Amino acid sequence: MASDSSRWLLNLQGRCLMTCALLLLAAVSSEQLSENFYDAKCPQAMSIIKQKVDKFVNADRSIAASLMRLHFHDCFVRGCDGSVLLNSTESMLTEKEALLNKGSIRGFEQIDEIKYELEHACPGVVSCADILAVVARDATVKLGGWSWPVFLGRLDGVVSFADEVNGSLPTRLDNYAKLVATFVKVGLDAKDMVILSGGHSIGKVHCGAFFERLYNFQGLNITDPSIDPSFAAFLKKQCPQTNPFGFTALDATNGTFDSAYYHDLLTNRGILQSDVALLSDPLGVEYAIKAVSDPQSFLFEFGQAMIKMGNAPCPAPYGWRKHCSFVEHKPC
Repeated sequence: MASDSSRWLLNLQGRCLMTCALLLLAAVSSEQLSENFYDAKCPQAMSIIKQKVDKFVNADRSIAASLMRLHFHDCFVRGCDGSVLLNSTESMLTEKEALLNKGSIRGFEQIDEIKYELEHACPGVVSCADILAVVARDATVKLGGWSWPVFLGRLDGVVSFADEVNGSLPTRLDNYAKLVATFVKVGLDAKDMVILSGGHSIGKVHCGAFFERLYNFQGLNITDPSIDPSFAAFLKKQCPQTNPFGFTALDATNGTFDSAYYHDLLTNRGILQSDVALLSDPLGVEYAIKAVSDPQSFLFEFGQAMIKMGNAPCPAPYGWRKHCSFVEHKPC
């Protein structure tokens, strides 16, 4: 008869073998994502997600940008694995708590509600990572964007680390070269960066994110002279120095996904320093002009770039989460 210690060792070995098999499955599945992944196992999944997104955006149009942004923030850190959704634990400070995320991303409750509905309809089938990818598409379409095929079959990350966020996400102060370098890390190129920056066609931004440009450009207590004077005056009314926590729209057609963001850049009405930086390179200027002259090409290319971003490689370990905000069992 095996001793208790022997049985414990055999059990541990068995669990680790299962984990290794799961990791191998993850490596294979990342190369075999399919638009029809859930057709047999949960055919109602896409309609459930769309109905929920429609409900959320009908109640609050601003949530669409937040739901799209969650997918961005997820894919740029550890790949598109849903790790941005995890809550912190006693042993793990997660991505939610990072300085670049805390207080600036939302939509977690909406994702949890979608996951609950999917678990009720198809228990143990749809991953949190896939939910984020589909929600980003449906939220964009709800505000006027073009649809794109979402390739599915991702597994969920089971770890999340706040210290991996800095240096992984683009920031509001990045110049063109830094933006390109950040996007390259997740398999995207300069063209993708310029096009995906068009995600700023929807959403709002904290006034404090561009106070330097309005009130203390280069530490000189002046307004950035590159900003259109009438636009600068408008922004100062929206964002007086006494209210850094106020909000303003990121482009002229707030609430509609279109190419107006690029028109704003070309007419010196860009808001964030990182947005304005796009025009510091000929490629950025070329694609901004193209987006304005052919808005439909932008809508199409945005979808193509989102597909590419959705394939961002994910490091191990993987698992499957019944709840998007926490892991039921620790990986071996």
